[in-house]
Amino acid sequence: MRELPGRRKSSRAMDKTVDWNSESRAGGTALAEKEGWELGKACEDPVPPKACLLLHTHMPYVRLNGDWPCGEQWILEAWAECYLPVWELVQDLAEGKTRGKLALTLTPILAEQLRDPYLENRFRGYLLNRIRQAEEEVARLTGLGERERAQLARHYRDHLRELLRRFEERFRGRMLSLLAEAADSGKVEVLASAATHAHLPALRSPTHAKAQIAVGLEEYRRLFGREPEGLWLPECAYCPELDDVLSRFSPPLVYVVLDHSAAPDSSRPRLLGNTNLVALLRDREAHQLVWTETGIPSRGPYRDYCKRDHQGHGFQYWRVTSLETPLDHKEVYRPQEAVEQAKNDAREFAQHIERRLNSLGKGESPRPGCVLEGDDRGLRFLLAAYDTELMGHWWWEGPIWLREVLSLMEPILELPARVARRANHGELETISPRETTWAPEGDFSPWINPKTSSLLKTLHLLQRRFLRCLRSATAKKALDPFLSHRTLAQAGRELLLLQSSDWPYMVSRDSAAGYSLERFKAHAERLSLLLDLLEKGDGKGLRETLPRLEHLDNPFPFLHPGFWESEWASSGHADAE
Repeated sequence: MRELPGRRKSSRAMDKTVDWNSESRAGGTALAEKEGWELGKACEDPVPPKACLLLHTHMPYVRLNGDWPCGEQWILEAWAECYLPVWELVQDLAEGKTRGKLALTLTPILAEQLRDPYLENRFRGYLLNRIRQAEEEVARLTGLGERERAQLARHYRDHLRELLRRFEERFRGRMLSLLAEAADSGKVEVLASAATHAHLPALRSPTHAKAQIAVGLEEYRRLFGREPEGLWLPECAYCPELDDVLSRFSPPLVYVVLDHSAAPDSSRPRLLGNTNLVALLRDREAHQLVWTETGIPSRGPYRDYCKRDHQGHGFQYWRVTSLETPLDHKEVYRPQEAVEQAKNDAREFAQHIERRLNSLGKGESPRPGCVLEGDDRGLRFLLAAYDTELMGHWWWEGPIWLREVLSLMEPILELPARVARRANHGELETISPRETTWAPEGDFSPWINPKTSSLLKTLHLLQRRFLRCLRSATAKKALDPFLSHRTLAQAGRELLLLQSSDWPYMVSRDSAAGYSLERFKAHAERLSLLLDLLEKGDGKGLRETLPRLEHLDNPFPFLHPGFWESEWASSGHADAE
């Protein structure tokens, strides 16, 4: 888990006009009729601006790859603190128990882990252990005469017991099916994403970028029984070289999410480069209101994330107090005061967004100094997007705040797919930024820099070797076809895991850098071993090696070499860098 960067600078964007192809226009017409819209209305009448709330839910593959402090502990903490509270909110939205609309991403590699029986058992054990630790804390703090903290330990114990009960009764074995049911309700939208959250431009290969998206879309279809409309580009990373890749998936894709650094005005849907995809941009101000050093979660009554009681079991007993308060002088956390603060802050946030939408409806600039271009009568929106881990992990009261915000903002909320459909049959300006991400500077530097150069060099060499081996194994058929197919599938898994954007990011930020380097090296070695044995035609070695690696790294059971086989692979274009 990692924190989002803060402020970003805008990069220059080039606007141009292109025509829709007939297939996209036909799809837009059908969607418009289905939704009851009149074609051309977007150009004739102003459309009331809408707000979209989106949570990006991602976790790298940690199953059987380390435990504590780096590894499975990450997903177990996030499951308890973020996923269960958010899933409960999602279910309540779907059942009409709370008001609002919510979009969220669920990266394929996280989805694979949330339905893994081994990790489900680990999670149950994690909760049982934390309950035991909370009970020990009650006894320890009572013995020390610290009544206020002892009461807080009881609060944690009761909360953990309730989490365990809800997990066993409602969510165990149903995390994905409940999300699919919520998507069917029309109150929740789930976006697709690339298989292992790879920074696609950093791959420097259209074949491998295509495989990442193709695997991600196949995972989505299998989980949700439908085609996705939206794609979350990992790290919101885009460059024009991705246009050909993205165009291959539109349809079914209708839109992608980009960072506000992609264009001066993020409140307008745009046409993305030489594609038929609508680009929806994150709103900078919505980000700054919440996830910066001085944002809403930094207010005094909220639970302090940094200070833990390491003399006990690491529970967090203190409130933020103030940004200037040293850790040794933090005041004891009072849950009810924090709940009231969350509700007040939700009202303040909702009112702020509503005022901004009203100003957009009047054709005003979304922020000072922003120069608007073209006709102001088109569709406008604000997309507030946050990492799901903000809701409960970094900000303990985040799920309470979010539930209140969704209810208060219901009249002005819309799902991003509907915004994109509505925009898709109006006239759109085109953006094609040289590069954009949601990094602080809006560039690729957190993933591509001197610290990561050796990792990327190794990755690119192994990518080319994998494609050569794939073509060779397909042509020569030196091994038993089933064994060859099985080996290439496992090699593909190791390659997808190697491509995760998390490893270079953590190296760049010196955040669990040792763990990320170990993980990168481990997947590179596993991939190299499989390719060595495949190139040698060593059937005996493969039969001994495959079961161990298939147990260790088991996502995407449907994987097969065809995800990498295309005109790029056969022509050698994928190897050109």
